[in-house]
Amino acid sequence: MKVELVLQPGQAPAPATLSQRVAPAPAAASKSAAPAAKKVGSTIVKKKAALRKKRPTRGQKKEPVTAADLDAQMEDYTAAGAAAAGAA
Repeated sequence: MKVELVLQPGQAPAPATLSQRVAPAPAAASKSAAPAAKKVGSTIVKKKAALRKKRPTRGQKKEPVTAADLDAQMEDYTAAGAAAAGAA
């Protein structure tokens, strides 16, 4: 399959360069853009600080689970499964 494209340079607009496509849109007023950037940064800092506060502290470690505890949990699990199968 052969595809041939014919373009005339006068009809098509010049493509935008990579720097034009990637660059942020120019701000209308530089005074209004500066406080907005500061506000965003301060909210990010506040959110990070709040996340740090919510982290659990390092307290005592949990007690290790014994084999007897695991066996008891498995018996409860199988009993619940058998009861559900018998009811259906």
